[in-house]
Amino acid sequence: MSQPNPSAFPNSPYAAELQRGVAAKSFSRHLEKKYVRSRLSENRALVRVTCVLGALLSLFCLVRHSLEGHLGSGYLLQILAVFLASFALASVACSPWFWRLYLPLAQIVVPVRNALAATLIARIAASGQLETLMILPLMVVGPFFLLGLPPRMALFAVVATIVSFLVSAAALALPLSATVFACALLLVVTISCVIATRHIEEGSRKSFLESCLVAELAEHDALTGTKNRRVFDEHLDLLWQRAIEDGRTIAVLLIDVDYFKKYNDRYGHQAGDRALRRVAETLQVFVDRPLDVLARYGGEEFAVLLNDTDRGHAGHIADRMRRAVDELAIEQGDGISGRVTISVGVAVLAPTAARSPRGALQLADQALYEAKVRGRNRVELKKDEDFTLLVTGIFSKSAFPAARHDGAAGLASIKAAQA
Repeated sequence: MSQPNPSAFPNSPYAAELQRGVAAKSFSRHLEKKYVRSRLSENRALVRVTCVLGALLSLFCLVRHSLEGHLGSGYLLQILAVFLASFALASVACSPWFWRLYLPLAQIVVPVRNALAATLIARIAASGQLETLMILPLMVVGPFFLLGLPPRMALFAVVATIVSFLVSAAALALPLSATVFACALLLVVTISCVIATRHIEEGSRKSFLESCLVAELAEHDALTGTKNRRVFDEHLDLLWQRAIEDGRTIAVLLIDVDYFKKYNDRYGHQAGDRALRRVAETLQVFVDRPLDVLARYGGEEFAVLLNDTDRGHAGHIADRMRRAVDELAIEQGDGISGRVTISVGVAVLAPTAARSPRGALQLADQALYEAKVRGRNRVELKKDEDFTLLVTGIFSKSAFPAARHDGAAGLASIKAAQA
């Protein structure tokens, strides 16, 4: 599968980051947070195992040196501190609060724990157990590759480890040859980890952006750039349940471009596509809250979902949309109307467990029908009480007599115009 061309998607934050070419650096704040969470999710099992093994290793050291008793009580307290820090990391890594607490805790605990551990290693090595120095490379590799830390956090933890070891080695008069060997080992391992991390990070960040861009494309209509119908239906179901829980209202708007088939017949499909894109861009301006959605619902029809919106506000938004499209002044052609316009049907209601999201769509569709019958380029609203006129999601024959009274001729003209 070929990778998408970022320049073809000017409104995508993922495409913008790909074009900037900063794969090894930080993204914008929102994307950086999402990327870090994604990486942490991928590495969660490894982080858990590493934290648990670290806690077990520090517990083993604590028990061993407590039994041997050749270190002072102050150093035993340090080993206890290392164990407690490792145990805290392991507990959070294996807990339901992993996503919220692990990184904030790790960026403080890992440098402190490693600094204490480096001091203890220097102390044990100075007592003659030089083989303990071989633990130092693990304390470099861990932050970079095993503990799920971002590169800068990992580098800070490693620097704290190295500085703590050098200070302790000098204070404890660790043999020069052992100090030089340990420093050379730390330097080589650190440089190798930095190079490897940079290479891995570049590929990981690029892969993250491309994956997100592909996922974003799967949710969008290719012509207009709005969400597609599948995403709208899924979001309506989710928002419906949230509104039931929170006791809030929602508004569903169905929007149809008037006489669009005749526009296509007169100017051609390419011109029709350009007109649809301009209409979509205009509508999107009014759908700017996080939980609100604009989608192409099919053909020349769009759907809007507004969260926590009352009837007055929804009607105001719908009329602003109508006026904004009219002010685009897209020439419609002689014999039809002066310029491209839209008709909008609005349904505002309070979701309940006894009601259906499909009923909300049906209510908005009835409002759109009435806007068409009454002359187009207008907004019609249905309120919460109108939901009672639905019978299992379908309007009864006696529903909305006013709309039927406006004339069979109006309905016939609609059918003739769409034919």
